[in-house]
Amino acid sequence: MDSFVNVLKSDLVTSGYDVYWDEDAPLLKNALPKPVLVVVAEWERGETDAAQMKKMLEACQLKPEQYNVVQINESDKISWKQLNRSFNPNIVFLIGVMPATLGVPVLFRLNEPNNFNEKIWVPTISISELDKFAEVKKQLWLNGMKPVFIDKKHGAF
Repeated sequence: MDSFVNVLKSDLVTSGYDVYWDEDAPLLKNALPKPVLVVVAEWERGETDAAQMKKMLEACQLKPEQYNVVQINESDKISWKQLNRSFNPNIVFLIGVMPATLGVPVLFRLNEPNNFNEKIWVPTISISELDKFAEVKKQLWLNGMKPVFIDKKHGAF
């Protein structure tokens, strides 16, 4: 046990990772659980990205009472454990956020539904990148968003 504690206190695992074990996250105070959690990277193009994300959610026929949006930037330290406890979603839509940013050490297939931690995860690239690559945007719609949100192939939410 002492060797394990020494590893945690060594330069191998810095104190920057402690956030993944913290119980409280100021960003998540007063959160209301909803079936869909959208975790999106900080806007690169401001209101243009915000408007595009709103269109994406509307195309999925999602109403505001069905989803929460958490916008994070690279310096934010928030864990999946904290998000899951606060929002308890059935579906996690990652837009421009890598799972490792949330302390989730897995590789997901992009633009497709992935089962992990008893949730459906749909990861994709950032909104501004989606606008640059029409084929990737189409793939996200056909393989990810439509099957999960419209066709409900992974269950109702």
